Amino acid sequence: MAIFRSSAPHVLCVVALGAGIVAAPAAAQSVAPQPDAAASPAPSEIAEITVTARRRTESLATTPVSATVLSGSDLLQQNVRSFQDLRGAVSNLELVPLLSGGTSFTVRGIGQTFNQVNSDTKAGFYVDEMYVSRQEGNDLYFYDIASLQVLKGPQGTLFGKNTTAGAVLLTTQRPTDRFEGYAQVRAGSLRRIDTEGALNLPLADGIYARASFRTQSVRGFIKHVLDDGRSGNVNNQSGRLQLRLDKGGPLTIDLLGEYNRSSTDGGATIPLACLPGADYIQNYDALHRVPYCTAYPVLGRSDTVYGGATLLAPTSAAVTDLARGGDADGAGRYRGLGPFNRTTATTLNGRLGYDLGGGIALHSVTAYRRSRARFYTPVNNAPDDIYAEYDDTRTSQFTQEVTIGGTVADDRLTFLAGAFYFQQKTRFLQDTGPDWIDPLGYVYDAALTYRSYAGFAQASYKVTPKLELTLGARYTYDRKTGSSYVFFAGRSNTFLYNGLPTSCGYFTGDFLGGIANCGGAPFTASGRNHWDGFDPKLQLSYRWSNTIFTYLTAAHGYNAGGFNQQIGGSSSDGRFPSSYDPEKLWSYEAGIKLDLLARRAVVNLSGFYQKYTDIQAGVNVLIGNVSTRQVQSAASAHEAGFEAEVVLRPVPDLTLRGNAAYLTQGYDSIRPNAVTLTLDTPVSSAPKYTYSAAVAYDLHLADGGTVTPSVDVRGVGAKPACQSGADYVCRLPAYALVGFRLDFAPRADGPWRIGLWGTNLFDTVTQQARTGFFGGFGIDRFTPGRPREIGVETSLRF
Repeated sequence: MAIFRSSAPHVLCVVALGAGIVAAPAAAQSVAPQPDAAASPAPSEIAEITVTARRRTESLATTPVSATVLSGSDLLQQNVRSFQDLRGAVSNLELVPLLSGGTSFTVRGIGQTFNQVNSDTKAGFYVDEMYVSRQEGNDLYFYDIASLQVLKGPQGTLFGKNTTAGAVLLTTQRPTDRFEGYAQVRAGSLRRIDTEGALNLPLADGIYARASFRTQSVRGFIKHVLDDGRSGNVNNQSGRLQLRLDKGGPLTIDLLGEYNRSSTDGGATIPLACLPGADYIQNYDALHRVPYCTAYPVLGRSDTVYGGATLLAPTSAAVTDLARGGDADGAGRYRGLGPFNRTTATTLNGRLGYDLGGGIALHSVTAYRRSRARFYTPVNNAPDDIYAEYDDTRTSQFTQEVTIGGTVADDRLTFLAGAFYFQQKTRFLQDTGPDWIDPLGYVYDAALTYRSYAGFAQASYKVTPKLELTLGARYTYDRKTGSSYVFFAGRSNTFLYNGLPTSCGYFTGDFLGGIANCGGAPFTASGRNHWDGFDPKLQLSYRWSNTIFTYLTAAHGYNAGGFNQQIGGSSSDGRFPSSYDPEKLWSYEAGIKLDLLARRAVVNLSGFYQKYTDIQAGVNVLIGNVSTRQVQSAASAHEAGFEAEVVLRPVPDLTLRGNAAYLTQGYDSIRPNAVTLTLDTPVSSAPKYTYSAAVAYDLHLADGGTVTPSVDVRGVGAKPACQSGADYVCRLPAYALVGFRLDFAPRADGPWRIGLWGTNLFDTVTQQARTGFFGGFGIDRFTPGRPREIGVETSLRF
């Protein structure tokens, strides 16, 4: 059904790439404070980019890591308000919105896109050096930012937790010794009102505080046919308080407390097709006069759904036009509750630094995070929905990291050694109630405790002033303990229905009898296991001149194994019936960094090859007629690609930026147990290519003010989706999104800024994720990206 056709300006994309504007990050500079004029580059030069990729501050131009660095001001200029806005703007970074709230990260094709209790992230996410183990609510940290760094490839020899795919480092603004701050208001389409601000206060000599906040409120862009509601709204609030102790001595202490809250309608997916022969569609049809696909035909619009869905309204929680379910008179759990997503996250973070002298320092990071994500997003968002699921995930985590490092031996040896402890406790509840898949309802209640211990070290030695050798190693020990409770199975029984003996059985028999007559005993199981891994790293870098820097890297990554907790039957010994092994990755990378034309052109190029073994593949299998998520140690694969980032300043007031990336993947071997995979199955849903291009020009007014127009385009290639058996039966189409800004400053050094902004100017319909017909649901649907939005923004800095 070819009803969704992109209106993206593909000509603009081709022109941008042909011009070589493969764009890049700019200097790590804050949104709020004004830069010190004395530290600013010459008008014709590109500002130096600094990174902390190796746990120390250094120039990106001489750091042997493929990294994209975006400052707070870069994010503002490119209209990046959440991680999902980075799609296409960061090379080889895929971002997928999660129903549970937040965004999953996939770097160079390696990541995690499902979020059950036993899922582990492959790309490490760090907020102010705190590792965030779960993906729920990670978007809520996105305010008062100093810099965002995306590091590609394994980084475990420098960071606390394993970071097999790469690391995403979000650094917020630190308290300073100045009275300063900012306030920002953004208004626009769909009744958008966003506010953001910060206040920095020197409390006493050497003691500083910073309070910052953000609110977001946007009306939903998906309209309903059957009610006055809308889907896709945003309603977020966040607040952060920091204290810093720095009296000029060897000791510095940073304390941070943060609370984040999101309460939305859960969004909506757009149906593309209805399959009458699907198992769960047939269950519905057996109990209704009008077949489902006739009752709810595909609307054929990318911004409209039926509406009216309520949790537990379908099947035996109600009365159909042909039969009355055995649970029709029950009170029901969550009865009448519409789609929603409610996420909270509380963070406590303490960092301590102590200068031991002689170029050596001790650093400690102690952090605690507690999150809860509850959501209900129906399949079709119709009064009689095929499937209704309530999920409730509660997680608490504690991390402790201690490192010692510095530069010694006449600045020839730089080293870092550390120890790391991580504890995560997660409770995951999935409760469907009776629906057209589970006539008696389905409850999956699981708990997991995950402890990890690690030691890591890395040292870089300047063999000559230009040649540097780096060696690193990491040892990790992981232990997991879990338990599960699953109810969905019926029992053999006979009951009276309308005075006639009726047998329980899937589907109609269980529906008519309900839990009282047909409910069976729940399934329970538990398990405990441990794994360990050793990850080495070898790197050579050479600085040919002040303008040319090259490096070669070989690094290993590891992710712990686990067990499948979504069980589908009674366990004879009370243990989980299946588990999966640790997965491993060898990554080989070469890069060159160029600083050309008197720093009017900066070019970063990298190429990589990765060997990925014992891949933990997420597959859906039918267990007791229920589509169930399982993880298998399925295969080995290879991945290869390149990344290019460029900043150009041909004249003082004109800046051109961009990036381009390419990725190819393929399975090398498939394990016999991985029956849903073949060598032709895509390894992941990552696109083959991404790119972006941007141009900005500063116009200087006679009265000292400036006007800065800027335009950007971000492109994402087509990618596989909708896995069904061994094949991906659909692909998400490629797209390009165009945005703009027009910023006005009455005085170049003044406190006020006013801007006009626009995103997705051509109102291109994008598919961020898609399900296909897999699992018997019978509804092929996609998650839409945001439509065109235009608005105004004003900020005051003091």
